[in-house]
Amino acid sequence: MRATIIIPTYWGRPKGEPIRKNDAVYDHPTPLDEEGTLARAIDSISVLKNSEFSVVVLACSTASDIASFVEEKVKGIVNEFRGGDFPILCLSHSFGEKLKRYLSSNGKGEFLELVSLTGYSNIRNFCLIVSELARSEIAVLFDDDEVYEDPYYLDKVFEDMNSSYDGKPIRALAGYYKQADGGYLLSPGEWWMAEWPMVRTMNEAFKIIGEGDRLKRTPFVFGGNMCIHRDVYRKIAFDPNVRRGEDIDYLVNCKFYGIDFILDRELSVRHLPPKSHTPAWQHFRENIYRFVYAREKLAHEEPGPGMRQVSISELEPYPASCMGDDLEDLIFKTSVLMGLYYLEKGDQKGFNESMTNIFLARHDAPPSFNPFKRYIEYKKRWEEFMNFLAGDENLSEEFVKEMEG
Repeated sequence: MRATIIIPTYWGRPKGEPIRKNDAVYDHPTPLDEEGTLARAIDSISVLKNSEFSVVVLACSTASDIASFVEEKVKGIVNEFRGGDFPILCLSHSFGEKLKRYLSSNGKGEFLELVSLTGYSNIRNFCLIVSELARSEIAVLFDDDEVYEDPYYLDKVFEDMNSSYDGKPIRALAGYYKQADGGYLLSPGEWWMAEWPMVRTMNEAFKIIGEGDRLKRTPFVFGGNMCIHRDVYRKIAFDPNVRRGEDIDYLVNCKFYGIDFILDRELSVRHLPPKSHTPAWQHFRENIYRFVYAREKLAHEEPGPGMRQVSISELEPYPASCMGDDLEDLIFKTSVLMGLYYLEKGDQKGFNESMTNIFLARHDAPPSFNPFKRYIEYKKRWEEFMNFLAGDENLSEEFVKEMEG
């Protein structure tokens, strides 16, 4: 069994340069004139005892006009690790364009929209593309603000993937995050979050980490600590219409097809995120779009052959707490409290944006299309695309040769 550890790393404009309207929104992109956390993350991989893996770093830019600078910067960091303990390769937007040209020249233009390094879901899908090109059984998703501390992390992944749960092979595996203090619970947050149930119910859900059997079904999964067998990633894609929370949405996509993520309570990484420069109103706005979309997707589900109905109760206590009929009311209360928070600080823009969130939740966040049907159509193209990649040895051999180079 062999794995590819894929690390998306997000980079934005130099510190102090204003974010522009069309820039991609990520939690904490590293300013182009800083070093960030990537080198620390890569260096931590050396702790792993098992050597049956390779590493691919995806250099993701918040804007097209700085993409070439981001690629140069990240390749410089990655090159410091080339020729070391493990094969490592850096890919960026230029590789995405190269792959698109290859698809076009081979009469596969219908797959071009599946190749993108913009947006969380598209980037996660790129992780799966990379794992297929590397001919890995397992895609191990890892983020640049994390570190490995368990030398036997990969051994546990292989052990789990070679075992079963409730009579079915484990093909989708979830680990969890240890915070800086060593715990896995989240702090309550600012006072304006008093009406928003997210942190409270996340901590309720996280109780399964510290109790019961080592392996168990889970309603949550962390994007930076999830492992997906190719039996699954060749069939199930991340939904490109999901703006954030793509990890739990992927868990739901798998459930549509009878695939459960299994949590291993011994499979952890340390999460050490830098301070986010994204304003609170913008971060909350992304969550608004996330949960409104997630609720609508389940509401429109119409299972077909090989599928099953997924109930919101399967996602209790989180993310179900943010997907109920009271979602708009929760958003309203939280936005008002956030507006008061900004007024207290004398931040008129923050107040105005907080009030705008109330309007957007009701009039813009609800998708204008059937999100379930749209995803199923996308998934069909994804399967065709992955079948093409799985059968194209020339592209795979070139990829592996460059990685080992």
